[in-house]
Amino acid sequence: MDAYPPEYVLHNLPFIVLSGLGASTQLESLPPIQDVFPGTARTTLKSEIPPVTGERATQLLHEFWSADGTTAPWNGRGFSRRGNILGFRIRTVGREFQLPPKKADAPPTSETTPPGSPAAAPMSSRVLHSPVSPLSPASQIFPDGVMTSSWVAKHQNYVPSVFISFFNFTTDPITNSLHDNHLKAEINKLKSQIQKSAYRTRYVVVLLSDRTVLEAPEIEERLPTIRRATGLDPKNSLFFLPPNTSQVELRSFVISVLSTLQPICVEYYRDLTKHARRKKSRGTIPPPTAPPTRGTSQVLSSPGWGVRYDFKLGVFAEFRQEMDAAQRHYNIALDALFGPEGLFETTANWSPRWDEIRLLADAIALRHIRCQLWNGHTTSAAQSWFKYKFRLKDLLDRRAKGSSNYGWEAWESRWAEVMAQAIRRTELPDFKILQPISDIDPLVDGVSTIFVLPEKHFSIGERLPPWELLHHPGYWYKISADHAKRRYLLARDIPEEDRTPPGMSPATKVSNRNQIYDNYLVPEPHMEIPVTGTSGGFEHWKDIVSKLNAALVEFKARGQHRKVEQLHLEVARTLLHVKRFDDAFKVLRPLWETMSWRREGWWSLASEVLWGLHECALRVRDPETYIATEWELTSPVFSGKTRYKHDLMACLSSFSQEDYPKGKLNVSLNSADFVSCLSVAFTFSEGEGNVGESLPSQIAISSSARPGSAPITLSSLTFQFSGCLNKIRLSHEMDQSVSGDASRMFECDLEEITSSVLGEHKPQWMGTSDLTIHPGQTKIYSFPIIFREAGDVEAISGVFEIITDHFDLIFSDTNLKTDGLPTWWLKSSPQVKPRRLNRDSGKAVKVLPKPPKMEIRLPNLRDHYYTDEPINLTIEILNKEEEDTEAVLEVRLLGRSKDTLGYAWMDRDASTPMKEVPPSLEGSTDVDLPGHVVGRLARGASTTEKIRFEAPSESADYALEVKVLYHLLSDCDIPISKTLIADLVFNGPFETSYDFTPRMHPDPWPSYFALQDGESNQTEATNAFGIAQKWHLRAKIASFAEDVLIIKDVAVKIHVIHGGATCNITNEFDTADVTMSSQDMHEWSFGVDSRKFSLEERRPTNLDTTLEVTWQRSDNPDNAPVTTSLPIPRIHLPGSEPRVLASAHRSATVPSLIHMDYTLENPTMHHLTFELRMQEGGEEFGFSGYLTRTLHLLPLSRQTARYNVLPLVSGVWITPQLKVVDRYFNKTLKITATDGLRMDKTGVSVWVHGADGSQPSEQ
Repeated sequence: MDAYPPEYVLHNLPFIVLSGLGASTQLESLPPIQDVFPGTARTTLKSEIPPVTGERATQLLHEFWSADGTTAPWNGRGFSRRGNILGFRIRTVGREFQLPPKKADAPPTSETTPPGSPAAAPMSSRVLHSPVSPLSPASQIFPDGVMTSSWVAKHQNYVPSVFISFFNFTTDPITNSLHDNHLKAEINKLKSQIQKSAYRTRYVVVLLSDRTVLEAPEIEERLPTIRRATGLDPKNSLFFLPPNTSQVELRSFVISVLSTLQPICVEYYRDLTKHARRKKSRGTIPPPTAPPTRGTSQVLSSPGWGVRYDFKLGVFAEFRQEMDAAQRHYNIALDALFGPEGLFETTANWSPRWDEIRLLADAIALRHIRCQLWNGHTTSAAQSWFKYKFRLKDLLDRRAKGSSNYGWEAWESRWAEVMAQAIRRTELPDFKILQPISDIDPLVDGVSTIFVLPEKHFSIGERLPPWELLHHPGYWYKISADHAKRRYLLARDIPEEDRTPPGMSPATKVSNRNQIYDNYLVPEPHMEIPVTGTSGGFEHWKDIVSKLNAALVEFKARGQHRKVEQLHLEVARTLLHVKRFDDAFKVLRPLWETMSWRREGWWSLASEVLWGLHECALRVRDPETYIATEWELTSPVFSGKTRYKHDLMACLSSFSQEDYPKGKLNVSLNSADFVSCLSVAFTFSEGEGNVGESLPSQIAISSSARPGSAPITLSSLTFQFSGCLNKIRLSHEMDQSVSGDASRMFECDLEEITSSVLGEHKPQWMGTSDLTIHPGQTKIYSFPIIFREAGDVEAISGVFEIITDHFDLIFSDTNLKTDGLPTWWLKSSPQVKPRRLNRDSGKAVKVLPKPPKMEIRLPNLRDHYYTDEPINLTIEILNKEEEDTEAVLEVRLLGRSKDTLGYAWMDRDASTPMKEVPPSLEGSTDVDLPGHVVGRLARGASTTEKIRFEAPSESADYALEVKVLYHLLSDCDIPISKTLIADLVFNGPFETSYDFTPRMHPDPWPSYFALQDGESNQTEATNAFGIAQKWHLRAKIASFAEDVLIIKDVAVKIHVIHGGATCNITNEFDTADVTMSSQDMHEWSFGVDSRKFSLEERRPTNLDTTLEVTWQRSDNPDNAPVTTSLPIPRIHLPGSEPRVLASAHRSATVPSLIHMDYTLENPTMHHLTFELRMQEGGEEFGFSGYLTRTLHLLPLSRQTARYNVLPLVSGVWITPQLKVVDRYFNKTLKITATDGLRMDKTGVSVWVHGADGSQPSEQ
């Protein structure tokens, strides 16, 4: 915007003048008033009272300056920052200030009346106008000019809306009256001077007191007196500031003053708007002060006055911050300028007014766009920018000098730059950059807006061209730079005769030149691009570079790195074109280091950068950069030059020793950031290797250097590895027998350097060979490697060095990945040929431990074992190594739940060849290996070791891990291991089920009324004298073993008795060996006798027992018996509740008669009465006995009720239905069956033998 007058392009703010506050320093300097406004009728506002000075005055002045909005953003979002007040234009003056003349001076008769004309009108009858009006002869736009920037400057810089005077207010009782009178006189004088000027400026007074009202109460009387004498309004014209105010209080006071004056200022500019609107609505052209006598005899036309008034109304609306109204008036003014009857159509293009109108049109268009940006109409602003450009281009092509000249391109460049500056100054929220965007994760850091979406009044389905969307300022700066380049190209094509200075050219050519070239805001042709031999001229390169740099800042801040690189290249092109190599080097060097074109394969652009930097490095004498660019340019991916000879080894021949005073140069490059003409690869022949065995390996160096370039000699080539290998290094050694540039293979002998030499843990291999590489040549270096440790080994980087007399070049390649499958080179006389390996990576190998040749056998391992079984396991070790070994054994028994079984080593068998541990080597006392010592084994020898352990008590699966750890006697430093894992399955050999039924105890119950012999007062008696009960336990044992087992014995073991009783379990079978095959089942019966300790013991009795089964395998009589404990569910013996036991006996006299005895037991301490009721037998049986009877039981007693049952059927179960009811509790007792009876849901059943004496089947 520097090409335009500042008054035309800056945003207008209410103008306030501060008088007499601090020093008279202003925020910006202004030209003297007499240089801006002609005339002598200026009004001077002057006061004799000294200005207010001191620290408080300075602080107050700074607070007022902070409210100045001259440099504020062009938007309405900043009003809330200072109490929601508008921005102001603040100007500070001393005690003297001049107002411009309201009316211009009357012109003298000699200037307004031509010779020989009739007498002019008298001076008193002439109408005077503003000194900047086209009606005043002294105005620079008289008589037909539209507008001048002086009019805007008048209201923005010289005529304030409010004039504020600051005075000290002292409180000396002696001089108070004198001081007040002086103050009132000065205030009235200033008010009268303002009134005399005819301006409507509002006068305001601020009094700075030295004492507070509390300290000097008379202040309350003095202030009203001053107000009445001066006519100042105490609400908005007279302000009082007490002393000792803090910085915050001063700020609050300033905000209060400005908030009070804000409506006054707005009303001031609203009055000016009304005045201008009234003048516009008259519809007539005011008469000039004097008829025009110079230039054309025409005055400003009616459309011109319309443009002038609309521009005034738009400016006054901006003063009021009413941007909608301002936009509307500016739009009307633009339409009037470009309309069919507009000023552009009625003004000749050779007239000086043509450029004035263009300047005004540019200012109005800019203000119109600013209003749209202020209101957030971004897309409309972009459309207005393009619309104005196309309208002006069409106008110039029709009525002016066209748009095919450097003047138009200069305007286009300027217009785009103005748009970029306006967007910057507006500070749109969409373009605000909170933080720089990184390349790591742009989604996390945020996304900067490149362009603003259309506003809401555009329909959603409307498709807008992308250039009509508002882009960030960098886009517009780039457009400006492009037009600046076209301006230079068009200026360069100007013929030399048109670029000759006017003093050296004929007048006719100068006149013709003015008819061709558009000089609007640009130098004339002889100054635009002078002829050779003349000085001066416009520096196009500076203009282009400055605009490109401005665009760079915007694109870089938004993370558009590709565009940034392109702009850097354009800057470098411009600088190289004018041979500014130092500046071009500063641009190209960072671009060369970080450009993405190299990584993405844009070789034409990368080539331009490289060649430009290469030339700059030669011109600025930078040998380090010259070496680096020479190295990259040797690669054929970059564009070459026909006559350039690439010779890296002698590339510094153009430099002298003074160019590198520090001695030999060191240049370091890497494959991640730079391109190399040499590629290196490392390949293992196999994907797996073994410790101690040689593995063939290859290093391949391929040159893709430009054909015709000199060969490159590497001083060394080093590969770094991860894992158990440090590095492999080849050094250059000239081989005279090798000549030519054909590819070939070299067999190398590498030497292993151990850690004792270098003090490192990992070994490295070194060797020598011929490392001279010709263009297009591939050299393969083949050699074996022996690994000393197991693990993964991978080549992670390759580094080669080029050492000459002048420089050392180190190039590192950290990305050794190859495209496709790895390559292995084979000799094929006289050349070599590649072969693809069938694996993913050739640079990595898995080094396995040395393969063990020791064998482990388990000769007596069974498929399965049984729980609780003792197991003896034999481990046989056979040495199949080529030499003697020394070994130890490690054994682990691992279960699924991470538990282990313990084991013990058994003594060696006498038949084993090794009866004792042999003496160790070198006089040591122990074998230097952990584990069970096996000792020395000769080649082909074997030995046997045994372990003993007991199987777990529950079924489980275990893993037996046998590991032999040994070393060869010839190489004790490399341990070798062999591991054998076998499955151990432990199964339970038996499954059991149990039946537990009651029996009738034959002994009588003790009497509750008689004291037993053992019962006395001796509390330490251990015999039991309580109620005795008898039970029957039947155990069914089924064999689930796959082998034939012999059961030696079965016993029930009592572990715990709960409930205050004694218990004895007896076997009811004869002890004998029982052979059980798989799925066989046998029964064993046990009698259980229990007795309570005393009659008072009421607790139930519970038994915790196990079934102990003693068995052995049948395959070997020498096998030791094994006792397996099988759990028995807890046995519950009820003893405190009444019960009914049913038993049956065959009659001895009547064969078919059955005696059914029902015994009722009362173990309680209560007298109980039971009611017995037997149901009729029906067709199955008949009975004799009580059908219904009552039975009384004393405490701790039992009675038996017998029924004689005569079956009417045979070979079936019959069920006599006896119902026993406790009369007191009305509870039916359940009848329990004893031996020989069956109990089910229907009751207790008894078997009736058939005629053949058949027995019931097993249930």
